[in-house]
Amino acid sequence: MVLTEGIYTFTASSGKLFVYTFKEGFLSAVAHDLLIEVTDFKVNLTVPSVGVNSAAVDAEVRADSLKVVCAMKNGQRHYDTLKEKDKTDIEEATAKDVLHPGKYPSINFRSTGIRQKDGIYHVKGEITLHGVTRPVEFDVQTTTGKDLKGKIVLSQKDFGIKPYKALLGTLKVKNEVEVAFDLSLN
Repeated sequence: MVLTEGIYTFTASSGKLFVYTFKEGFLSAVAHDLLIEVTDFKVNLTVPSVGVNSAAVDAEVRADSLKVVCAMKNGQRHYDTLKEKDKTDIEEATAKDVLHPGKYPSINFRSTGIRQKDGIYHVKGEITLHGVTRPVEFDVQTTTGKDLKGKIVLSQKDFGIKPYKALLGTLKVKNEVEVAFDLSLN
């Protein structure tokens, strides 16, 4: 499917943006991979009449809008594993020890190029996270022409972020996190 000319705006009411974190370390067997939802974001996509290869994307994510949805195990969601207090504690630790939204309130993305091939849009751009700007590339697909789905893998250390750890480092979050999106053009 091909994206048609237009100006599109996506927010939490028109799509989903998730962060997946993964555990590692000696005590990882007692910890959880996490599914975290971004509840405040805005993505602007402009597709000019000359086509998607001249399109532009810019996005802003509020760094204080990450909310733990559930624990994950073997790629499956486990909604009953974490209590509300556990979720709140994780969200507070993420703000205090990882993202520092008081100093870095937003995460921003700006495309520098988009190319379409075989129904897949390859996007190049720059993301600013934790005060550091780095190049990123990722693929986006549409199955209906009215949706956009994709995933970006980010290395926390590339952005000056120390992956969260606890219990003297025997339990920690892996350096790589996945950011996945499913946005609707309607």
